[in-house]
Amino acid sequence: MVQNLGNGSAELNSSEVQLVAQETAQKCSSMMQTCLGPDPDSSEAIEFLCLAEGGEVTHYEVLAAISKRLNGKIKNARKLSTSVSSILKEEKRRLALCTRLEKQTATSE
Repeated sequence: MVQNLGNGSAELNSSEVQLVAQETAQKCSSMMQTCLGPDPDSSEAIEFLCLAEGGEVTHYEVLAAISKRLNGKIKNARKLSTSVSSILKEEKRRLALCTRLEKQTATSE
């Protein structure tokens, strides 16, 4: 999807963005089942969650850089940039929470 953001279209295709988000959620669920198995302990689950949130932060950091580059080139670049910034802030908050939980879990065992 990222490759298609700057393809010269007048605006972003929200259906395409939604489709990619759904595919990503399915991949993450599959990875979680593979990595954690049927009965993970809480430490493993929190560690996986930290890894997933770290990936999300990276994804939105890259998307933020791309949206800045697209400013003025597509119709709704400013809206995209604002949305991405908001989501990135929330993902960073979640990653910090996951990190705190992982530290608490590690020191309490």
